[in-house]
Amino acid sequence: MAPPPRRDSNTTFDGGQRLITVLVTGFGPFQDRFPINPSYEIARSLPKLLPQSTTDCEAVRIISYGSPIRVCYEDARKMIPPMLESYHGTVDLVLHIGMASGRQHYAAERYAHRDNYGSHKDIDGHVPTPEQAVEWFGDCPVMMTTSLDFDRTVKNWQSSILHTPAGSPAHGADCRTSQDAGHYLCDYTYFNSLAWYGRRNKKYEDGESTDRPVMFLHVPAESDEMMLEKGRAVTVALIRAMVDGYVGAG
Repeated sequence: MAPPPRRDSNTTFDGGQRLITVLVTGFGPFQDRFPINPSYEIARSLPKLLPQSTTDCEAVRIISYGSPIRVCYEDARKMIPPMLESYHGTVDLVLHIGMASGRQHYAAERYAHRDNYGSHKDIDGHVPTPEQAVEWFGDCPVMMTTSLDFDRTVKNWQSSILHTPAGSPAHGADCRTSQDAGHYLCDYTYFNSLAWYGRRNKKYEDGESTDRPVMFLHVPAESDEMMLEKGRAVTVALIRAMVDGYVGAG
């Protein structure tokens, strides 16, 4: 999939407002139990444009990555850096979406981890070894997080959901924070993106909102249309909160 033309951060849209672009990814099938992964179904069906609302100063363009990430460590490690490189200068923010079976809530993940992926094999039956983790990511901290103001972003996200009118898809959605992304492909993908930005910007901790503008959202495993509609609405609310944190810090 070819990315859209590159642009600088001053691109404007319709009347001079700034246009913020967000890249969103999801995962492919996971085991026989989940032939449909709701994370990719949500990602690929997001609206392409979120117009300026009464409370926003920016319009938001969403680029849904054209193929799911395989639930495979090697594929994720080889896919993420060239994907981000191809979109460098095109996107401002990155949101990865993954599925968390057994949960009925939505979780914004604070931390991603470099090590300890030996407990759960991927769909090809593999795990990265501790030696490989050091070889591939030895220059990175063992834990990383977004450079966005995580607490502010989540607070705005939760507030938006709380004030969603009755009858709207996201009304009553249970939106939480999580301190542990699970030491599986979701965690691994999140870490890969944070590592790519950290290396490019030479900033692995704290920093400006642009240094590691990545977040991860876990969604429930159900993939019926009602749950996908709710997932899309919850994701849009998080994207708007991310944009608010990104622009507000600039």
